[in-house]
Amino acid sequence: MIEQARERASKNGEVVGLASRVIPLTHGDEEKEIRAEIPFETYLKKRFLVGSYLGISLPVSGTLILSRITAVERSDILALSKVPALTPVEDPSGMTTSLAVNLELLSEEVDGEVVPPSSPVDPQSPIFIPSTDFVKRMLGIPDQGVEIGKVMEGYKEMDVPVKLTHDITRHHVLVVGTTGAGKTNLLRVLLKRSQTPAVVFDIQGDYVKTAARIGGNVVLPLPREYATKVTDFVNLFLKRSNLKGSIKDVQDGKFIIEGEEGEFFLYLTGFQLRKTYNFLPEVSPFFTLQGAMFFKSISEECLSTVDKWEEECSELMDEMRIHKTTQDNIIRSVNLLKNTGVIDVKFKDSKSLLDEPKYEEIMNGKTVVDLRWALERGVSTATMSAFIIAQRIFEIVDKRYKSEGEETPYLMIFDEAHEYFPQSRKDDEKEGLERLINRIMRLGRVRGIGTILATHRPTDLNDLILTLANTKVVMRADEDALKKIGMEEFSSMLQASPAGYSIMRTFSLKVHDLIFRTVKDS
Repeated sequence: MIEQARERASKNGEVVGLASRVIPLTHGDEEKEIRAEIPFETYLKKRFLVGSYLGISLPVSGTLILSRITAVERSDILALSKVPALTPVEDPSGMTTSLAVNLELLSEEVDGEVVPPSSPVDPQSPIFIPSTDFVKRMLGIPDQGVEIGKVMEGYKEMDVPVKLTHDITRHHVLVVGTTGAGKTNLLRVLLKRSQTPAVVFDIQGDYVKTAARIGGNVVLPLPREYATKVTDFVNLFLKRSNLKGSIKDVQDGKFIIEGEEGEFFLYLTGFQLRKTYNFLPEVSPFFTLQGAMFFKSISEECLSTVDKWEEECSELMDEMRIHKTTQDNIIRSVNLLKNTGVIDVKFKDSKSLLDEPKYEEIMNGKTVVDLRWALERGVSTATMSAFIIAQRIFEIVDKRYKSEGEETPYLMIFDEAHEYFPQSRKDDEKEGLERLINRIMRLGRVRGIGTILATHRPTDLNDLILTLANTKVVMRADEDALKKIGMEEFSSMLQASPAGYSIMRTFSLKVHDLIFRTVKDS
């Protein structure tokens, strides 16, 4: 049986040691580690690091296990023989002892299927350095998908790519890491490499240049104070985005910008009250439940602009005998909508209001929603603009699903997710926000929409997001952030980790946690 176990090991790697003969090998629901020894001669020739992967070939069950080194131990011959040294005398031969390693059991291959490890590990089971194919198979890394990094063992990068499939992203991904940990780089890589059309909601302008380089779309909600002269604003946008280019053409509200690295498309966007009143209360934090209901009913009969709504529509509130406090809430909310500055906007030299882009058109490619100018009006203006666009995309996907029974693979990426989906809101606002989260993440998933949400402050993130994100990627982060998502055991490992060093916990792999390093955006 031992000889057959060595043959199986040799087919999947290089035999380097044995499971311990002197320490009982115990593992179960709580304990996942066993002990192994590696001869000194092998230790001299190979690198064995904390985090390195090793295979185990079990003689009795005839199965293979993938393990990871969690601790290493070196002992002098005197320590093993328990002979006391009266004085510290140098004797190089005392170093020629085996390397002892603790191995965390990760997965087991039984009858061609990779499952959690359950078979007893026999003493003298051959230990082997696994081939990359064996590691990939035992980790359960998919062949298809967007390559976001490479598996790490210790400080070494393995030639084993880590990929995200659309099935993983449609079950939603949460990325957590402090400033400089590598979140933005990871999202840029996803935007560029994803075969699935995608939209990034960008508060800080980190992704505009990426969209320009790949010939994508930039959708820019434009506040009123910037709606002066089109060419002046486009030049301001290019300067602020550190881009060189000029307007090549304008086609039905779409600006074709010719830059150094090719063309991309800019949509200067405004939201018209007449087209958005039916869901504006759901994506803005202003209305009470009663106020939202009556606002929609009144606006349906009195189609007006946000500037003239109070003047032209308020009489209907008296006719409908709406309570005074609800009327006050509606008027106050309409004024707050006006103050967002992104509703019913037009350029000074134009008679027509700015409109939204043709969403079916932008949904065929990669899009960045540039919220920098909206953010100048406040976080609520930026998030409301993002939610209107997300709602429009959801409506199109939902219509296809209901009329044709077809899913629409699509990816929504929210950087600084705690700004969009905060935890600390009033009960009415929180209820509306969680309805929005359910629509995007629960109903959206069934229809093909996946979301990726990145934050450095998960403690400020709505708890429903944490529940619905089935895959979590953590980078360098503080202990409170890791504790919030249930991964505080990695606090010491990640405390001083380099940018891009990540741990992924997901339902889609054969192991509980995968350590990898993200590729750099080029």
